[in-house]
Amino acid sequence: MREFEILEEFLDFAWAQISRGRADKKSPARCPTFITKNNHGYPRARTLVLRRSTRESDEIEFHTDKTSQKMLSLEKDPRAGIHFWLPRTQLQIQMDVIVEVRVGELTLSNWKNVPNSSRTSFGTIPSPGTVIQKSLDYRQLPDQNRFAILICHIKLIELLHLGAKHVRARFMKSQQWNGQWLAP
Repeated sequence: MREFEILEEFLDFAWAQISRGRADKKSPARCPTFITKNNHGYPRARTLVLRRSTRESDEIEFHTDKTSQKMLSLEKDPRAGIHFWLPRTQLQIQMDVIVEVRVGELTLSNWKNVPNSSRTSFGTIPSPGTVIQKSLDYRQLPDQNRFAILICHIKLIELLHLGAKHVRARFMKSQQWNGQWLAP
């Protein structure tokens, strides 16, 4: 089991796991939990597929339907949380992010790369979260105008490694990612 005593190595390890999530469809880092607040102020968590991670720009990216409930939440407050749990490495990664939403023409090049089978996720009628009478009372009509890209600008990363001795640290962009050890 790996142990961490150097902050930079701990952060490097976490980023390697996140990057693997984009490249490896079997990696649990591929589908983190994305958290916003609902209309009543309660946390709302859902699983999203990681589409891009770029350490150099401190960003990760997801795609969504622009009529989804998470979009309504982000219009009110662009702050969100992201949570990764990686059981094999016993690593928990939490992030505080500011979400930039891109829709319309800005998404055309990305839309061209979305497989036809996945495009049905962007254009559900009625909109995601709408009450329906029966379980299958909806249609899936791919619509590029409903395709949204969520670019998450990372502000904070907190890591917890459950090794023989638990290790926890916090890294903040405002402190040039210089970490601090935390009691686990």
